[in-house]
This record gives sequence, structure tokens and C-alpha cells, in this order.
Amino acid sequence: MKKVLQKQPAQTTRGILSLFLFLLLSACGYSQNAGISPTGAVAPNAAAGLDVNFSNKGILIPRLALTSTTDATPLAAHVAGMLVYNTATSGDVKPGLYFDNGSKWFSTILQDGTVAGNMQYWDATAGTWVNIVPGTAGQKLTVSALGVPEWSN
Repeated sequence: MKKVLQKQPAQTTRGILSLFLFLLLSACGYSQNAGISPTGAVAPNAAAGLDVNFSNKGILIPRLALTSTTDATPLAAHVAGMLVYNTATSGDVKPGLYFDNGSKWFSTILQDGTVAGNMQYWDATAGTWVNIVPGTAGQKLTVSALGVPEWSN
């Protein structure tokens, strides 16, 4: 008995190929958010790319040694939105939480005061918080035309 192989019609082949491509593209184009929780029973928030849901644990972000606010090292380059915990005291950085704006590291915490009564203001030129030492009796705190707080009589 002789078997006869039949060619599939081109239309069927195209249909199978189209279905395969549709499934492939659908899988590639599908994005989802991820959730981490102790039980996995809590669905991640739909607006979050990553939802960490613990009532007794925190998030441990990368810990690294920065060398200065202007140097991206140990990263290859500044990356806007990068968040790290700096472990080093070097140049103008000290241990603490820092974020990168794409060209410079910024501390997320205010600087320590040096004496009781210190106040702070943001120096946009230097990109840092600056302590204002307490004034003396009778002085008034004013703000200069450049936005710098000053004590005056």
C-alpha cells in the first residue's frame, strides 16, 4: 500500500504561522507587576512595579561606598532615580541614604546640627543643606535677595 502525502493548503500554513506569531507577540507584550509577601496571598498593587508587603520586615537596599556627590563611582555612571545606602565617609559624603538625580548624589537626610538651635536651609548652588547658627538676642532672621537666611539687627 502506497502512502500519499498531501500538501497542506497555503492558507492553513499561514493560519498556523499567524497564530504562533500572535501568541509570541502577546507573551512579549504582556507586562505585570510583582508582589512579595510572606504568604503570597496578597495581590500586588496594580500601580506598583514591585509591591513588598510585610508587616515585620523592611527592604534592604544596596550598600556601597560613594566617594563624593559628584562622582558616580562605584557605579559606571550617574543614573537618575538610583537609591543606595552609602557606607563610607569620603569627600562630601557620609554614611546614609542617597539618591541620584542623573548628575549628582543627594543625601536624603538633613545634616547634623553643630549647636543647639541650629536651623537649616537648602543651598541650591551647593546642592546641600546648610546649618544656620543661632542668632544673638535682638537679632532677626531675614532672607537675602539670593534666598540665603541671615541674622540682622
